[in-house]
Amino acid sequence: MRIAVVGLGTGGATTACLLADAGHEVTVVERAEDPGPVGAGIWLQEMGQRVLDRLDLLAPLRAVSRPVDRVQIVTAHGRSLVDLGYDELPGSPPALGVHRGDLFALLLDAVRRRGVPLRLGVPVTGVRPTAGGMTVETASGDLGTFDLVVGCDGARSRVRSSMGVTLRDREYDYGALWAVVDDPDETARDTLFQCLGGTRTYLGVLPSGRGRTSLFWSTRRRDLAPTVAAGLPAWRERARPYAGPHAALLERVEALLPATYRDVTVRSPYRLDDARGRSAAVLVGDSAHAMSPQLGTGTSLALADAWTLAHTLARTRVRSQGTERDLPRALAAYARHRAAHLRWYQWTTRLMMPVFQSDLTPLAWPRDALAPLLTRAPGVPRLLLGTLCGDRTSPWGRCELPGAS
Repeated sequence: MRIAVVGLGTGGATTACLLADAGHEVTVVERAEDPGPVGAGIWLQEMGQRVLDRLDLLAPLRAVSRPVDRVQIVTAHGRSLVDLGYDELPGSPPALGVHRGDLFALLLDAVRRRGVPLRLGVPVTGVRPTAGGMTVETASGDLGTFDLVVGCDGARSRVRSSMGVTLRDREYDYGALWAVVDDPDETARDTLFQCLGGTRTYLGVLPSGRGRTSLFWSTRRRDLAPTVAAGLPAWRERARPYAGPHAALLERVEALLPATYRDVTVRSPYRLDDARGRSAAVLVGDSAHAMSPQLGTGTSLALADAWTLAHTLARTRVRSQGTERDLPRALAAYARHRAAHLRWYQWTTRLMMPVFQSDLTPLAWPRDALAPLLTRAPGVPRLLLGTLCGDRTSPWGRCELPGAS
């Protein structure tokens, strides 16, 4: 098929590689003229690692990343709330603390090695069905017509908006300021550290590649710009009581950058041009299911989307030329395979947000009182760690990537 992939982030680049490997004629359209990584470090779970392994990218990524197999959450008063290690879930490999730049460079190189055309500096404004297929619209006119358009253009997806499939799209009241700092001694070791101040404030520390660590400062969305404007010395003074053993890292912060979060769900992750399904648009990653980064699973979910889409297209033998063209069946299978996995993480993050990032400060009292008890209760550590591994569909069910065994 002729396929346009809109967006060159993790989901877009991975989708382009997988579809090109399957023999499709893929073009990537990216709004940035000189695309690069955006955002802080990534907590990459096992499911995402398995997809990258199929592209022969896991080994080089591991070489520049750090294993993260422990989660430690404390309060600003020094009370330990959570201290869990992946060793309590036998057979589960640790997550990877990844620098976005390292992952982006590997994926961009993989796209270019496959000879996938890149249309850079082209802001896509939407898609629409036309006589020749699904047409990609840009600010300067139509770019072209394709059998399938894959929207990988993020939480504020213009592709999604033009498809008319959005059920929910709201911006959370809380966001974060972040920085990636040099950490030559790797003081963060193998642990994701969070220090909480009620429900309104927390400092997060995540190992993010060799000799680098990401810092996250949670705050109201409306306070992001004023906090930056107040300057780094004022911020360091506020953050120091939350830094614990990582206080020295605060002095290495050279700039704080804002991040905001959206809660996005869709009626369907795809749209067909007509009942015959001669062409279609489909969504991957945050375009279809943006959520809070509380569980650190966004990248792994996008990679699972990309893998599943490529698999279902291959299984239904969708072809641009010839007698077989069953896009409706392929895309219905894609939506069905992804539904339970995404539903579990969307609802889990929605329930977590008020407890960790909200103005509902009374929730901090039962949270701080119950968390130490719950994490020692039989079966609870395995449930929590299973969810953190990023592959759950329920407290007891796991998501298996189709065709990945």
